[in-house]
Formats: sequence, C-alpha cells, structure tokens
Amino acid sequence: MESLWEIILVFLLSTVKFVFGSVPLALGFGFSFFEAVTVTSLGGFTGAIFFVFMSDKILSFFKKRKARKKLENPDTPHKKVFTNRNRMIVRVKKRFGLLGIAFLSPFLFPLPLGCFLAVRYFKNKQKILIYMFGAILFWSVTVSSLKLLF
Repeated sequence: MESLWEIILVFLLSTVKFVFGSVPLALGFGFSFFEAVTVTSLGGFTGAIFFVFMSDKILSFFKKRKARKKLENPDTPHKKVFTNRNRMIVRVKKRFGLLGIAFLSPFLFPLPLGCFLAVRYFKNKQKILIYMFGAILFWSVTVSSLKLLF
C-alpha cells in the first residue's frame, strides 16, 4: 500500500511542481525509469489540462477585480512593477513564443504559471496543450534519464 501512496503523492506533485519536485521525488522513492516517466508525465498532463482551462476563469476574475478597484478609486494611478522574472517572461514570449513558454514552464516556472502565461498570451488551447504535453514529456524523460547516467 505504500507504493500506492507514493504514486499518488508523485502524481499530485507533478500537477504543480514538475522538474525540481516530482521527478526527483519519484526517483528518490525508487521508481524505475519507466515508472517515473509515466507517473510524472500523467500528473503533468493532468495539471496542464486543469490549469489551461482554469486560467480563463482566473483571468476573468482578475479583470473584474481590477475594474471594480478602478471604479472605487478612479484617481489612484496604476503603476506596473517589473521584476527580473517579469522581464524574463516577456523576453521568452517575444523571442520564442508559445514554444519557449511551454518548454521552459516545467523547468523554470511552476506548471500553473506556465499554463496561465500561455493562455494569457496565446488563445489556441489545443496548441497550448500539445506544446505543454511535449515539454512535460521531454523534461520527464530528460530528468529521469539522469538516474541512468549517474
């Protein structure tokens, strides 16, 4: 029964934190290469589907909230804050587009943030999911194969 809980834990962690969370955890639990790739990829796919379709609801919530705050305080100026992370996201979007965001989101960004950014900047959800699935599978195989090398 322990292995079932380990699989569930790795699967659930894969839905939000991928490369630096679930894959090392799966390998730490002693999963084989194929078990680690399968469980982490399926968890990542599930998370990508969930967060791509939930991003629209989150975006509409924040738009309504922003409009309501603007109505309450019309004289308050809105000042954008650019952090290093924001600059990197804009640079990746402009230089590499959807492919860059999808490729880097399991590695650099948490999966929910990557899906949110992809939906924010690109509207074709089918294409977003295909690119996300490819990136998730790539990173799962790459990080899991490090166990075989070392």
